[in-house]
Amino acid sequence: MPAGPSLRCAFPAHFLAILAALSLTALFSPPAIAALDNDFNDPQRCAACHPDIFSQWEGSLHAQAAEDGVFRKFFEMVVEEVGPAAVGFCMKCHSPVGVLRGEVPPATGEKLSPVALKGVFCDFCHTVTPKGGIGNAAFETTFSATKRGPLDNAVSPAHATKTDGFYQRSEFCGMCHNVTHPISGRPIERTYEEWKESPYNTGDPATATQCQDCHMRQTPENPGTGAAGKRDNPGKAAVMGPERPHIWTHYFVGGNALYPDRPNAVRRREMVEDRLRHAAKLEILAEDAPKRAGDLATFRVRVHNVGAGHKLPTGLSEVREIWLDVSVTDAKGKVLLRSGEIGEGGGIDPTSAIFKTFLGIGKTNVKLSCCFFAIGERSKILSAERITRDRRILPKGYDEEKYAFRVPEGAAFPITVAAKLNYRSMSQAFANIFYPDGTLTVPVLQMAESAHMFGRPKKNAAKP
Repeated sequence: MPAGPSLRCAFPAHFLAILAALSLTALFSPPAIAALDNDFNDPQRCAACHPDIFSQWEGSLHAQAAEDGVFRKFFEMVVEEVGPAAVGFCMKCHSPVGVLRGEVPPATGEKLSPVALKGVFCDFCHTVTPKGGIGNAAFETTFSATKRGPLDNAVSPAHATKTDGFYQRSEFCGMCHNVTHPISGRPIERTYEEWKESPYNTGDPATATQCQDCHMRQTPENPGTGAAGKRDNPGKAAVMGPERPHIWTHYFVGGNALYPDRPNAVRRREMVEDRLRHAAKLEILAEDAPKRAGDLATFRVRVHNVGAGHKLPTGLSEVREIWLDVSVTDAKGKVLLRSGEIGEGGGIDPTSAIFKTFLGIGKTNVKLSCCFFAIGERSKILSAERITRDRRILPKGYDEEKYAFRVPEGAAFPITVAAKLNYRSMSQAFANIFYPDGTLTVPVLQMAESAHMFGRPKKNAAKP
């Protein structure tokens, strides 16, 4: 009986290589290489092929958008004030899948399914359909088996792919990060417009710095601000994918360092601090230098926005707090001027220079206000109607505060001026409203510091 054809003759060598690769895939690839569900997938499914990106996202506020403690308490307060109309308005960005599925209301979130509780997650972002326009959730939540993204020639064994340049433009972020009050028309958040009107938006895609160029380039080694420049992050988007010169990161770090019990909280806190330290710079400009006791000394502290492509602060900028903490001491340590201390109750010294927006009701200014409400007498909730003052620092711009002190008798030269720029993601007073038991302490993070010394005057300086 003649021998049959050998396997080597029957199949070309390249076909054998393909068979070998498929066999290894079957043996060693994670289960998620099978086709994904024909519905919104839990991000854990995506993690099988995209473990690094999943780990970055898991510690982000996008992952916590639907369930972080402060948002939930704040949201319930808003709904109590405004009514059911606020439920869908807020949650369309915080839990878009929950809104699509009719799982809200109630505001308390007990009807949210596990995947809806994931907030802003992989399958939402990579299948969302922009509606056109900017802000107030300018999108449709639409599931698709085809996952869209910015990479060319992306091939996956789990789903179809499509390249879409929209993912690399600020307009993608602007779908949610530009918010207008649905009743009064008052601006609530203008992060996208702040970028659009900034020097970072040159109008030319080849030279503009998009939102993604800061917030999706940051790594633990790269602060990802305008001051740091555009640094690529080489690597793989998927474990079986090719090496690429740049992979967009998914840490989505802003200025919030709360929630130490969440995934990757230590890493996120360090990245928040790194970002803030590379967003601003302080400069002390001496004016009238003192020469003897009784002299009036003056100086200015200038705050530069060197790294943020939007105003400092941005977002809910009536809640955020950036302020100058300034002290003047003589050579013996005697304090000659102090501004910007935090009191025992967590409030900031009212003499300090605070950079934020302030809201009001009618002709009345209010100290505690946010989005839909202002608190006048702690238990009284009223609609916040207007912006009374906007003292924030423009991208690549600066603001400054002037200080003066008189040198007392016996003061020892040299005299040192020390300035720090501090940041809190919300005031402690707001935290105490949401957590009246005092269990939430808002961390104070330092963005920048500077010092200046008024030197020892010449002996026997003649009096004027």
